[in-house]
Amino acid sequence: MAPTVRTLLDLSIRPERTVGRDRPALMRGLRIIGVSVLAFYTAAVGAGVLADTLPRSLPVLGVAAVAQAIPVVLVIHRPVAAWWLSLVTALPYLIVVGLSADPAAGAALWPWSAAGIVAHLFVGLLVAYQAPPPVYLAQWLITTVVAVAAEVLLPGREQINNGLVLSGLYAAGLAGVALARWLRDVRRELRHQVGLTEQERVRRTALEERTRIARELHDVVAHHMSVIAVQAEAAPYRLTDLDPAAAEGFAAIRQNALAAMTEMRQILGMLRSEHSPEYAPQPALSDLDQLFANCRSAGLTLTTGVRGEVRPLPEQVELIAYRVIQEALSNVVRHAPGADVEVDVSYHRRALDLRVSNSPGRPDRSLPAAGHGLTGMRERAAVLGAHLRAGPRADGWYEVTMSLAVA
Repeated sequence: MAPTVRTLLDLSIRPERTVGRDRPALMRGLRIIGVSVLAFYTAAVGAGVLADTLPRSLPVLGVAAVAQAIPVVLVIHRPVAAWWLSLVTALPYLIVVGLSADPAAGAALWPWSAAGIVAHLFVGLLVAYQAPPPVYLAQWLITTVVAVAAEVLLPGREQINNGLVLSGLYAAGLAGVALARWLRDVRRELRHQVGLTEQERVRRTALEERTRIARELHDVVAHHMSVIAVQAEAAPYRLTDLDPAAAEGFAAIRQNALAAMTEMRQILGMLRSEHSPEYAPQPALSDLDQLFANCRSAGLTLTTGVRGEVRPLPEQVELIAYRVIQEALSNVVRHAPGADVEVDVSYHRRALDLRVSNSPGRPDRSLPAAGHGLTGMRERAAVLGAHLRAGPRADGWYEVTMSLAVA
């Protein structure tokens, strides 16, 4: 009951926004026009009726009639305050007519004027469309109590107590409002369910597309990587006079092929499902030593350096840094095999600086050029708002640099 009382007495409550901000200007204009016409009727017609029935009390009742038009406009901005004001502005008419000995008062509507009935009913039903049921039922009960109190405290009136008629109309209106609110809630829930269904359809379509891509990648890449691994493993047995260095090279080829297949399966697993906690974590800067070892086994003369305080960084920063270094070294292997390579990783308080540079080498024309290496590195850098620079230096070396914010 306490929340209902607080809501009933909270005059600062604003109306619930039942439509979006994109409501057409015509609809807003029609609402303002309708409220203005009703307010004019309440003030002008109400004052005119009072002038005919109770001319002696016109100054007081005229002001009350004009005041009854205020809640009609105020309900758009402060519904609860407007309802109380429509009730309070009806009391002067009730008291004056109830206590008046003027014969004209005996023929006047009582205890509500015609304008008061229209204003109070309009405001009450508009509040009921937005307020919780306990609140608008309490407002209806208060309206009924006022009508009963007027009949008890000011007996002997010849005309029927239209306050009870107002209560009946009010109750019928509340029943209609309850039905309208139920239909509104049903439509909202239906729109919500339609939205959820559409989101689920989009997610399902995306998952199907990702599954198709994963299947095609597996069919294309896994086959060739498996062949490479098998051939590298069988080479030492087929070539009996193979020297130890060549045998070690074939072993490295097989190991890299198996590692590539393992990582590819992890990526394909993530493509097939939105959630894949069963797969191994993505590589980080702590895995660079293994990457460097693989590059050295491929014939690169690699010099590495780490500066600053080595510390764990955000997962996305470490993954992007690792992938950029990996792609830069892959480009060196592809386009400048046998080159001297320098890799510098510098830890700063708010940034991580990367530099991969290589001496000129002789490109291996037998390897197809994908053409997406630098594009992929720049896209990864853009994820964290970093700028990647790649190009030749004055001394002829090629250099890739990037600075990642770690905050």
